[in-house]
Amino acid sequence: MKAVINIAILPAIGLFLLLSAQVRAEEHQHERSSCRVCGMYIDQYQKSAAELVYKDGKKEYTCGVACMLREVEDAGGISAFASVKVHDWVSGQLIDAEEATYVVGSKVIPDMVPNYIAFAKRDEAEAFAAKEGGDVIDFNIAYQDISPVGTTAPFRIRTAVTPGKGNFSVGMVYGYTEKDRVKVGSASSKTPGDFIGANKAQPRAPSKLEGHQQALIMNYSPTDDLALFINVPWLERRTHTLTQTTTPAGSTFGETIGNENGIGDITLEGRYNVWRSTRWDKFVSVLLGTTLPTGQFSATRALDPISGKQLVTTGPALQLGKDTATFTGGLLYSQRWKDFWLHTSALYTANPKNDDNYAFGDVAAVGLALHYTPNYDLMFGVEVDASYTEKSIDNGVKIGNSGGTVTNLAFVGDYRFLNAFGGNFKLRGSVGLPIYEDLNSKDVVNPRGQPFQQVQLGDGFFANLAVQWTFRSAPDY
Repeated sequence: MKAVINIAILPAIGLFLLLSAQVRAEEHQHERSSCRVCGMYIDQYQKSAAELVYKDGKKEYTCGVACMLREVEDAGGISAFASVKVHDWVSGQLIDAEEATYVVGSKVIPDMVPNYIAFAKRDEAEAFAAKEGGDVIDFNIAYQDISPVGTTAPFRIRTAVTPGKGNFSVGMVYGYTEKDRVKVGSASSKTPGDFIGANKAQPRAPSKLEGHQQALIMNYSPTDDLALFINVPWLERRTHTLTQTTTPAGSTFGETIGNENGIGDITLEGRYNVWRSTRWDKFVSVLLGTTLPTGQFSATRALDPISGKQLVTTGPALQLGKDTATFTGGLLYSQRWKDFWLHTSALYTANPKNDDNYAFGDVAAVGLALHYTPNYDLMFGVEVDASYTEKSIDNGVKIGNSGGTVTNLAFVGDYRFLNAFGGNFKLRGSVGLPIYEDLNSKDVVNPRGQPFQQVQLGDGFFANLAVQWTFRSAPDY
């Protein structure tokens, strides 16, 4: 079996990890201060930046109030510091953080989310909130309300949180999927060998599917309410099929292997935040997406080994793309409770018929993720997603052994391992498996009147590893 970490992505991950020491040395040499928490350059956020002085005289800076509160919490409270100061939004002067008044949830996002903005005078804070919206609060309320991480991002579903205008991230993802058991309906799975050996009329059965995916992903927010996403995948897929030939002398078994390598269909998505709470702890967004038909699709159908006729109901086998644009829409909801994030989604994907008169089945999917953030460098979580896929249609005929219901369970985590280049790098990973499957199959009778089944593979596992850099350009306020 191919190694789980594909050699094509190892150099890139290694390069990201090796940057750490070099970048820290360069930043020390040039003495350009960056946010202790998120890595953004302080000189780009002078209106919102905070200054923290530890009791031993050590100074730290954050891009704004939210990151300042996270560092105070990580240090065990305000008593760990000789002084903590923030910039007054009106005068630009440094003021004591505990004495300041704050506005959160306004239309203005000067640095991070939640968008706490500091004021030296309460009446100026109230005037600002009256114009731009938001709640007026004091330091203690802000400190009790802050979470270690502004937002978290699920792996297999999408977040309803849009991070603010100018937010940009780029990453490289490696994914591996393996399926190696025959699944008929929701019954217990069988090994492919046991399945094909139990019926002498069974001419073939899938025995293993291996999928490797490398992808370049990018996220960008052109406005505070809109976030755009692109995924450019490179796919490597291999299928193993067991074959059985029955003669009067007995049965003989063989194996065929199919390979498909190349670019897959490019995914484009947009998330628009239609509502969020003033405390930035509840979000509702709509998602609209499409795929571009950049992956190869071959319409070559299988032939009946006895009659030589085309088997319409088997359909094209291994594919890199769908040969048509697809369309996805749905709703996203995210909510935070201090150190925990909940993300939920409900999506529907329509797969139109392509030029070869083939249509992959439409997909209805729901997802739920629960993430725990013990500090601003770590996240651990569990994610569950369930999907119902309709049967694919080939030349107007539904393919019996396609579609079905699958529920997956995944364990996820990410680690912020480096602040650099005005942003931060995260190492993200997940591993999971299907916990419930009800896959369609089809009963078939061969020309000799002998029954057999066309089936699908299930069980197995999946894993993902990603390195991602996130940056936000300073807004012009």
